[in-house]
Amino acid sequence: MIRTFRSLPDPSALAADLGPRYGLTFVHCELRRTLVNDVYELATADARYVLKLYLYGRREADEIRWETGLSEHLRAAGVRTTEAVPLLDGDTVGLLETPEGPRPFTLLRYVEGSTPKPPFTDELYDAFGRQVAAFHEAAENYTSPYFRPPAEDVEQALEQILAVDGTEENLLRSLVAAVRNNLAQYSKAGTCHGDVSMDNVLLTPQGLLLLDFDLAATGPLAADFCGVATTPHWAAFKAGYRTRRELTAEDEAAIPSLQIVGRILNLRFHVVDKPRYRGTESRGEGWAAAEYDGLRALHSKLPGNVERT
Repeated sequence: MIRTFRSLPDPSALAADLGPRYGLTFVHCELRRTLVNDVYELATADARYVLKLYLYGRREADEIRWETGLSEHLRAAGVRTTEAVPLLDGDTVGLLETPEGPRPFTLLRYVEGSTPKPPFTDELYDAFGRQVAAFHEAAENYTSPYFRPPAEDVEQALEQILAVDGTEENLLRSLVAAVRNNLAQYSKAGTCHGDVSMDNVLLTPQGLLLLDFDLAATGPLAADFCGVATTPHWAAFKAGYRTRRELTAEDEAAIPSLQIVGRILNLRFHVVDKPRYRGTESRGEGWAAAEYDGLRALHSKLPGNVERT
């Protein structure tokens, strides 16, 4: 048999395999999304669940146990988030044997709610700021017996990009050097969510619920502000955040450099990672080009630079 990079389990076979391992009788299973991970919705006669099946080789099982432990810690602290369902042996992470090798998975209880849609409001972002502050506050004292690597290194990402696409080497090296210098004095680190955006919250009758800790790791806390800082609702988010936790001038000063880091990591995803399972044609979908445009714009704002045409 030829080596397989990525298989896609059949929903009915998946339900039959997992049911006895959870002590549940699944009567329905469907594939909801496939990109970095595969996401399935399963149901018993009286409950719904979400299965997250990780790409082979992307995360070790213990790294995901760190993630599910973080969710449990947050819930115990009163932060609304998803709940992992344990297997019959009590573990929150299982392994599914696939042609490419064992793939870790977690099962989450389904939460009724909706992803916020534009037009967004200051009121929504105020609540979002409070939720992120609650996350940072609770995660501050999170410890785990399991190891999770810290936030990704931008210099390693740079070399991975250049190994595939060296067309903007001077731009990227200049940006990484600026980031290295500008962040040298920023030392406020902690457990970051890693992807703070409206895509990762649910509107529920009980309020906002925070989703998806796939990118959570130890890193600069201000990285969690990079996306919302580009919206018209940044002031409302800050006001909500500051009802629970300090957001300093130092945090705000670090955001432009951390936005560069975020864009380079996103560029690495679209140039290096995604083509492995979506094909090299995916580089032409426009996502990488948009990241390059964004990086050029950020480069033009660095001291001593002018906008490139």
